[in-house]
Amino acid sequence: SAAVIWGLLEFQKQSVGDAEPRNANKYEQVNTEETVELTSEGKRMENKAGGDLESKPEAKGASAPKAKPKKKKVQAVTCTRESISLLMKSLGEFGGILLYSWFCENRPIFEHATKSYSRDIFWFITLIYMGFAFTTMKANPKDTSLLNREQTEEWKGWMQFLFLMYHYFHASEVYNSIRVFISCYVWMTGFGNFSFFYIKRDFGFVRFWQMMWRLNFLVFWLMMVHGNTFILYYINPLHTFYFLMVYVAMAIFSSCNHDKYPIRWKLLFLGILIFVIWDIQGIFHVVFGFLPTEGIIGATHGVLHEWHFRSGLDHYSALFGMVFALNYPLAQAWLDSVEEAPPMKQWLVKGVVLSAFVVMIFAWASEIFFLPKPSYNEHHPYFFWIPLIGYVFIRNCSKTLRSYHLGLLTQMGKITLETYLMQHHVWLTSNAKTLLVIIPGYPLCNFFFVSCVYLIISHRLFRLTVALRAMLIPNDLKKSLELLFTMVSTLAVYYGLAKVLCLAGGYAAAVVTATVLLGIGGYFLVGRIIKENSCESVRKPYLGISGLVGGIVIIAVVLEAIFAVDDNKHYADSSGGVAQNAGLGMMVIIVFAMCVFLMDNYGGLSYLANLAGCLPWPTWEQAYSKLHHKIFG
Repeated sequence: SAAVIWGLLEFQKQSVGDAEPRNANKYEQVNTEETVELTSEGKRMENKAGGDLESKPEAKGASAPKAKPKKKKVQAVTCTRESISLLMKSLGEFGGILLYSWFCENRPIFEHATKSYSRDIFWFITLIYMGFAFTTMKANPKDTSLLNREQTEEWKGWMQFLFLMYHYFHASEVYNSIRVFISCYVWMTGFGNFSFFYIKRDFGFVRFWQMMWRLNFLVFWLMMVHGNTFILYYINPLHTFYFLMVYVAMAIFSSCNHDKYPIRWKLLFLGILIFVIWDIQGIFHVVFGFLPTEGIIGATHGVLHEWHFRSGLDHYSALFGMVFALNYPLAQAWLDSVEEAPPMKQWLVKGVVLSAFVVMIFAWASEIFFLPKPSYNEHHPYFFWIPLIGYVFIRNCSKTLRSYHLGLLTQMGKITLETYLMQHHVWLTSNAKTLLVIIPGYPLCNFFFVSCVYLIISHRLFRLTVALRAMLIPNDLKKSLELLFTMVSTLAVYYGLAKVLCLAGGYAAAVVTATVLLGIGGYFLVGRIIKENSCESVRKPYLGISGLVGGIVIIAVVLEAIFAVDDNKHYADSSGGVAQNAGLGMMVIIVFAMCVFLMDNYGGLSYLANLAGCLPWPTWEQAYSKLHHKIFG
């Protein structure tokens, strides 16, 4: 319907001419580079990652290079033709991509193919991709800080590539590596969101709603279009849950978040709470007992079992990300002080920490990493931090290493959420169980073609999601709530109409006719708003009618869910979720407490290294004073 409205608006514009004066504030490009990224991935603590540094003015003259035009940000939707047309175009494009995904699943050109694994092909494609990535190496000398923006995007990029390859080829032999990658993503959730709330101190509804939109807007529509469940796309529930954990932890007694020790006691309490829920037998089922146990799509043994398994594998990951973000200023100050020392002393200090991590990673790899899948899952939640923190230190141990990133992987890292979700339907099919076939009989050519389409779609969805969020969730609370109510009531009406069409047989002609009629009706409604340059005369009757109908639909859906009878229930197996180990959980809490109260992200290794190199340890005041001055002014 949005596409129909946009098409009619453009037709009218071309036929009659645009009577409105040209507005300099064109919405031609979307600024998707945010100061602090709102996806669930981690960013660096200080607020340098978002925009470009202002360039110095060039001398006047013919030889002076032209300044690059600044990207114009998408603004909140207004009553102008330009703004509404952009909104309808974006919604229409988004809907078109969803329709394409539906055809890939339900009306494919060729029958879906089964997965097959060839170790040689898997590693050949991986080596080709990584080798090409090294040809896109770029320098970023302006920001050589710990975990700078480009580096974290690169980190996400190479992990996401291997994660997708694992799914496409069903490469079960790399399962244990994928588990570590997922823990890294959840760690970034804790790191990035703690950093945001620490710096911005914004716990308002608008910011919360913007974050929920970024995390779950696309997955919501995939659930609607394909009739799937939230738990099927398990990465989204993980990121959403651990975002909420960070949000609540930082919002409670937020006045003490910037004090030296109260915030640390708060994190320790959170760690003990996680230990009790996930590592003490029986507590998890008490806390999450409201989750259904009937078998559904994405959870054969019930949501309770699946959530126990998924969340249990990473119940400490976000927590370690939070403490890394809290200690980030000290970690950066330590790194700066060490790199100011003479080269011999500098590498003596770094070598102590590096040697310790090499030993720990070797022990982890030899004793745990190569365990069979069930045994590895039992140990993973308690030892994931060894390769994770080891990688962070090794990747950042040299200023030269921090000064470069691989551009191809960085671009891949920006669309991890979209590539994860869309792999289920436009790259793989049958909820990631089979392969989409466009070129039958040529599996590698088919892989190349569908991969190109899949990546283009993922990139567009990333931009559309961010653009629609900017248009429909403005920073003004009152306007955000008005638009939210409008969206919910409209969605409820459309959902009710869709249910009626399904009950009537779901004939394509009826669906297309209803879509076109709704688009035409929406066009006349929009035309009135544009003509009056105000939506006041339309808002009340529209919201009254749509709110009433939408409310009836919502009540009907709730009653249907309550009284629905499932004759094919599959109850959770007796083994529960991932194995719980109170002893190993206590060990993790001790390591976590050391990081918290020693104020060292490397668990005290930095202290020992400074002692070996006879270097002073930076004080809390030295590390945090500059950051707190930026925060509080």
